[in-house]
Amino acid sequence: MPATLPPTPGFSTRLLSARRWIVLAMLLALHAALVTDPGGAFQRIWLIVHFGLFLLWQPFVAAEQELERLAVVMLLAITGVIIYFLPGWLIVAWISVLLGILGGKVFTLQARRQGRFYLVAFFYLAAILIVWAVPSLVIRDQVIPPPVVAFVQSVLPFSLVALAFLPFDSREDDHRQVFDFFYAVLVFQLVVVLVLGAVALTRYTNGEYFTAAGLTVIGFGGTLIVLAVLWGPRQGFGGLRTYLSRYLMSVGMPFEIWVRRVADLAEREPDPQRFLHQALSLVSELPWVRGGEWRSPEGEGTFGEKANDAARFAFHGVDLTFYTEIDLSPALFLHMRLLAQVVGEFYESKRREAEMRRNAYVQAVHETGARLTHDIKNLLQSLFTLTSAAPRDESFDAKYAQLLSRQLPQITRRLQTTLDQLRSPQVEIREPPRSVHAWWKDLERRTDASGVLFELHGEGACMVPASVFDGFVENCLVNARRKRDANPGMNIRVSLHLSRGRASLEIEDSGDPVPASIAEILFDEPIPREGGAGFAIGLYQLARLAAQSGYMASLARNEPGRVVFRLEPA
Repeated sequence: MPATLPPTPGFSTRLLSARRWIVLAMLLALHAALVTDPGGAFQRIWLIVHFGLFLLWQPFVAAEQELERLAVVMLLAITGVIIYFLPGWLIVAWISVLLGILGGKVFTLQARRQGRFYLVAFFYLAAILIVWAVPSLVIRDQVIPPPVVAFVQSVLPFSLVALAFLPFDSREDDHRQVFDFFYAVLVFQLVVVLVLGAVALTRYTNGEYFTAAGLTVIGFGGTLIVLAVLWGPRQGFGGLRTYLSRYLMSVGMPFEIWVRRVADLAEREPDPQRFLHQALSLVSELPWVRGGEWRSPEGEGTFGEKANDAARFAFHGVDLTFYTEIDLSPALFLHMRLLAQVVGEFYESKRREAEMRRNAYVQAVHETGARLTHDIKNLLQSLFTLTSAAPRDESFDAKYAQLLSRQLPQITRRLQTTLDQLRSPQVEIREPPRSVHAWWKDLERRTDASGVLFELHGEGACMVPASVFDGFVENCLVNARRKRDANPGMNIRVSLHLSRGRASLEIEDSGDPVPASIAEILFDEPIPREGGAGFAIGLYQLARLAAQSGYMASLARNEPGRVVFRLEPA
């Protein structure tokens, strides 16, 4: 069970309003512990008080948040070991940690209003660490000059009085306050280097620590000034920050080269899926990438091999997962995110180009049909006149009369539907459904059965959209007969399957299969014919019409000697 503090109403609010005084009391308790006899009882008591106040102020976990038992045990164990043994180097290390924590708050841009408050606390800790804690706790045989003792015991504590008057907004300093971990680690390392440098330099100053500390501070400050000038010079080259930013963004591979290769690929490859596959193959060339997988609205794929470390991104409906050799650092993660975004943007542009091409094809068809509307209207009127004037006596050939009476009304209705669609292409035209058995018998009567086998499987009755079924049969039979002209021995079969009030239609031929490049997009977009002989738009339009009626057209089988087109309920 987690150890918790009893929930007290307003406890968190009161704690936040008193945080200024908690920081002040924490530093005063630390000062009292440092100026007392090292290893004495008073030093242990004041350190316990200091640690308790630190737990109330610490910026990592809210004071009212639950603490696990393991965390409580470890905290008590570490505190007990420090208080019992009380080594001087550990106290110095603790002050360095406090300087790192304050540094993570002082140097953040979001903490400007309270920067001066924590800057004074930072100055106090740095001063007492250099002039008192190190010589008295680490270098025990060092003689501290009386002026330094007087300064530490009488003057330095008064710098903390400024903490009571400097601006401090407790609402901005709650447990969600801004804390820069990178700056905290950097400040901690600088403090450790400064302390160790001062201690090491005493070997060259005849054991005079304060002389070594002064030289170390001067050298350290001069080095920081030089680095600051080189980091962002006013004139000349861009500075060290430019080279650092370039390294973080390139990570061993210049970003401009990769973008140029992807741009060249985008110019060469118009198909979105193939572009996505080839672009990700370029990403796989990165040394830390072992493989990946992608998923888009039009399909999915993989490359390389899987690994334990994975980075996932999603842009414009494309989900990308990269498997890497190592866990990505923040710089590498941003790099991979930018690469994934570039791939997603190019992929989306390819999809829009394909959609625009399809819309252009459809628009061209509608514009062409509008020009033919008048001619079709005249043809319809002629056919209607011919149907009305058909002879009714037996002097006319009976079989021809029956064929004419069956075919002409059917042609008339189809042309009327086409004319209505051409007049208003944006309006969806629907015919009333027909009985599947009536439609099947009518198909057998009016279709030239030469070389075509009709089969009926199953039993049952249902209603079907006659225009969709007629269009499917006509388009597929026309294509099959064209193939049979080149291969006279080819068989064609039309099969109707009935089951549980549902009807599906199959047209099978024994010719050559459809090329794979065409089969992938057969029902999705128009297919340009060789020699500029128009577009194979019939199956594309049929698929759209079938979808409006709740059916789906597909290429069920595409094998040598068996090519099956199927129309079935979606």
